[in-house]
Amino acid sequence: MAKLRETSTSTLDYMVNGIRYICENYKKRSPGSQSERDAQEFFRDELKKYSDKVIMEDFDLHPNAFMGFIPIAAVFGVISSILYWFSGKSVAVPIAGVVLMIIAVAMFVVEFMMYRKMVDFIFPKKVSRNVYATRAPSGELKRRIIFGGHVDAANEWTYSYHGGIKALGPVIGGAIIGMFYVAIIDVILVIKTFVSEAPVVTEGAWKVLGIIMLCFIPFFVAIMFFINWGLVVDGANDNLTACYISVAVLKEMEEKGFRFENTEVACLITGSEEAGLRGAQAFAKKHKASGDGLLTDVETVYISMDTMREVEQLQVYTMGCTGTVRSSEPVGDLIHEAGLNCGVDMPRAALYPGAVDSDGFAQHGLTAAGFCGVNHDPKKYYHTREDTPDNISPECIDISLKICMEAAELYDANGGLAKYEAKYKK
Repeated sequence: MAKLRETSTSTLDYMVNGIRYICENYKKRSPGSQSERDAQEFFRDELKKYSDKVIMEDFDLHPNAFMGFIPIAAVFGVISSILYWFSGKSVAVPIAGVVLMIIAVAMFVVEFMMYRKMVDFIFPKKVSRNVYATRAPSGELKRRIIFGGHVDAANEWTYSYHGGIKALGPVIGGAIIGMFYVAIIDVILVIKTFVSEAPVVTEGAWKVLGIIMLCFIPFFVAIMFFINWGLVVDGANDNLTACYISVAVLKEMEEKGFRFENTEVACLITGSEEAGLRGAQAFAKKHKASGDGLLTDVETVYISMDTMREVEQLQVYTMGCTGTVRSSEPVGDLIHEAGLNCGVDMPRAALYPGAVDSDGFAQHGLTAAGFCGVNHDPKKYYHTREDTPDNISPECIDISLKICMEAAELYDANGGLAKYEAKYKK
């Protein structure tokens, strides 16, 4: 039998045409939207053709919290910068400034850097869903490999579309630096007030510090408009590419009439990744804790993909959530070897401000890693209205599918991860 990675032209057409179909028929797939849930029903029905079992599960979330904290933190920055100049009126004034900035920094660290929940409860609750399909082995189940992507699409990043990194860099950088600057100066001011006496902030060095603080207000105002809440992009690259690659793994196996003897192959289409990995987190948490064996009965490996657009940018992701989460290096090695066998030498991705769905699994102690094809210097299509079916890369989609098929074969042929784990036990 031909190797699994020798995929057909018809499958590539299936993926490309499928991406266009979803974009045309399920628009505005923001996390927790009706369109996102409808698209998941479509994938459920599609996966029934190629798998033995498909489940679709709803979960609750507060989707706007992940990015919705940004204008709140920015407003706190503006207020605190102004309060600084009234510090001499009452000790309560600098304390109020410190409290506001501590909350702002905490939201930034917990929600954005760590992809955890802090202020979700103050935002409206919605319902999203995950779709999971499995193709059983022909014999005894001994191991499992899951491939996945997310169906939801992002709200447009205003400055990605209007200026790219030249606009993103100054706005994000200025706002973050300003947030920490204001927080630090406010803390020093409060300490000074309690240790000795309240300084006169309109004189000397304190005046200079205050003027610098005011210079960050334009950045705080600008970051309030970071997200265009009125525009949900098509999400053709991010991340229908990975969804269709994951479905196509099962499609190829079905059309070739192939099953591994002891390895189950699965597809996970998550919802609400753009809301902070909420779909992957919900699925991992539920099925690790439930004892249903869906993820824990045998060795299980999860490989997620995201934005499969640029072949030259294909990289393995084992360090996400801004470096706060480490995924499985052995799984990363499995992906890397599969890439080499397909003619692509994928390096480990360097530290970056973001995450992929495999990090949601890793946060719950499950074995996972990812690979993506996106430039960390965001191109204009990333999270903008230009992420359309006319702006995808069939070449990147095709090679990514081949890498997945090869990874499945390697995982089965090696009897699991033991080969890759060995070097980390020395």
